[in-house]
Order: sequence, then C-alpha cells, then structure tokens
Amino acid sequence: PLAADHKTISAIKAANPAVVSVVVTKDVPIYEQYYESFNPFGFFGGFQVPRVRENGTEEKEVGGGSGFIVSADGLIVTNRHVVSDTDARYSILLNEGASHQVEVLARDTQLDIAVLRVVSEESVNLPYVTFADSDKLQLGQSVIAIGNALAEFRNSVSVGVVSGLARSIVASDGLGNSEVLEEVIQTDAAINPGNSG
Repeated sequence: PLAADHKTISAIKAANPAVVSVVVTKDVPIYEQYYESFNPFGFFGGFQVPRVRENGTEEKEVGGGSGFIVSADGLIVTNRHVVSDTDARYSILLNEGASHQVEVLARDTQLDIAVLRVVSEESVNLPYVTFADSDKLQLGQSVIAIGNALAEFRNSVSVGVVSGLARSIVASDGLGNSEVLEEVIQTDAAINPGNSG
C-alpha cells in the first residue's frame, strides 16, 4: 500500500501545476427596489407600491469549472459545457494563484470538449501535461481526478479506479437540457460540480 500511495502522490505532484480553475464572468444587471406613489381614487396620501428597476450592470462570476494545460504556450482543455455561454468572458486561475484571460478556440458538442488559449501580450511558459493512449486503459486501473470542486475548492483530489470503458450516458444540466455522451470512461472517483473539465 505504501508504494501505491507514493505513486499516487507523485502523479498528483506532477499533474497539479497544470490543472487550472476556469472562471466564467459576465455583465449582469443590477436591480434596485424603489417605491412609487399610487393614489387611484384621490384618497388622502394614497400608498406606496414597491417596484424594481434595472440600474446598470456589474461584472460578476457566474460559473466555473476545471481544465488542464496541454502546451507551454497556454492551450487548455476543458469540457464544452463549462464554456458554453458565448456571451461570457473566461479566465483561468493557476495553482499558484496567477490569473490569465483566455479565449475559446473550439467547442465540440459531441465529445463535450473545448479548447481554450491564454490571451497574453507577452509569451507564457506554463506547466503542462501530455495525453496518454486511452486505448491502453484497463478496467481497475487507478484514476486520479484533480479539479475545482464545487467551483470553490481549487485542485481538490479524489482517487478511484476505471469502472467501465466506452459507456454511453445522458447528461443533464438540471435546467431541462440534456445530451448523449458516447465512449466515456466511467470511474468511481468522486466528481463534484466544478470538477468538470
């Protein structure tokens, strides 16, 4: 067991610097409540009716997820549903705290994958991970999930095994939208909202 723990810890230390939190921001309306005088029958004083009106907008964090850097110059892979809002702005937060603006290069609805790129005036040299050959994946093989659990706890880690290969699932967002995902890898590692990506 000690050797297995050492391998898991080593794998986490190697991958963790390349895991990012994807931050979704958007200009949202600011609403304020005010009272309007209402006196339909001319009675003394009338009464006040509460009303709501929009008073400008403010930039606000509206969502988040996880992703991983796959090239030193700032290519990032995440899930498409993390960056599905074409009106939102996206940035990443690195493990050590640095933040970078990113642009969405591609969204694939079939595979639920998106590719982002760091937008920077100066060159970046970021830590990154490389892809392995998923055709060599086997049932029972160890899995480590690192992500932005609950969109609040950066670089949370959970460990499990590959429970199934080439699964088809229907994924729902809780708002009535759903999609069929084919050829997914099933794991028993705990995955929370925000771990997407």
